[in-house]
Amino acid sequence: MPKIGRFTSDTARDEFFRAYDSVAAKWPVPSTEHDVATSFGTTRVRRSGEGTGAPIVLLPGIGGNGNVWWRFMAELAGERTVYTPDVIGWAGHSTQTAPVRDTGDIATWLTELLDGLGAERAHLMGNSLGAWLAGAVAVHRSDRLASLTLIEPSAATFLRPRLGLLVKMVLAGARPTPERMRTFTSWGMPRFVMDDDEVAVAVAATKYRMALPWDRPFTDGQLAAITTPALVLFGAETVVSDPVAAAARARAHIPVVETEIYPGIGHDLLWANQDVVIPHLLDFTARHERARA
Repeated sequence: MPKIGRFTSDTARDEFFRAYDSVAAKWPVPSTEHDVATSFGTTRVRRSGEGTGAPIVLLPGIGGNGNVWWRFMAELAGERTVYTPDVIGWAGHSTQTAPVRDTGDIATWLTELLDGLGAERAHLMGNSLGAWLAGAVAVHRSDRLASLTLIEPSAATFLRPRLGLLVKMVLAGARPTPERMRTFTSWGMPRFVMDDDEVAVAVAATKYRMALPWDRPFTDGQLAAITTPALVLFGAETVVSDPVAAAARARAHIPVVETEIYPGIGHDLLWANQDVVIPHLLDFTARHERARA
């Protein structure tokens, strides 16, 4: 993995941004875009909604960008400011200029992003690998978080990843085509049907050499350092990890944590159960907004 994220060619970059712009056009609420300088480069972030409490910051799954949240934004931004950054070191409009070496650097990047946005604290939420990134921030800078929400956290957040998952991920990225991407997605997220623009983004993103640390299970000590209130949500049928064992480890070591395992749902937890999960997230942030007010 290179130290600085980059596209494999100018053609690959152009293909990606054509697809990216098509998804961005689906954004359902008024928003503004901002470029925030950090020690690791400039981060592009979209601001949606308005509210007086701490904003919500959303981190996407592996290789994703801020646009992946478009299906949920109308509800999430109804009464609160929501920031959706393009993760530094992944394909998107953020421009990386320095390597991100470890979880401490991930936390520094997000903290500097909050500083640039003028946000003293935030409700940080991450999905899949974005949940691991959010957890890394909480390990080092819980003081900047009003709450932490981990949605279907990546395989290596709490436990060692399953070998079969790693093999399928490698195969999906080795010779990416729209058909292969749909097949891989239907295996891991069977109730989520990507539209043509989302498939095009996913395929084009494989031509970007990502430059962030890979997820590794947090140690007991790291989990104990997450002092902000945390919510961890799993799908019972997930192919990513053992949700019962992962939830047990979260409860054993994170000081203030709620866990829930949704029956009959897999890694596509948000997409498959939006009407239940989104209100749960908003209720959790509201409760901990009041607790720290």
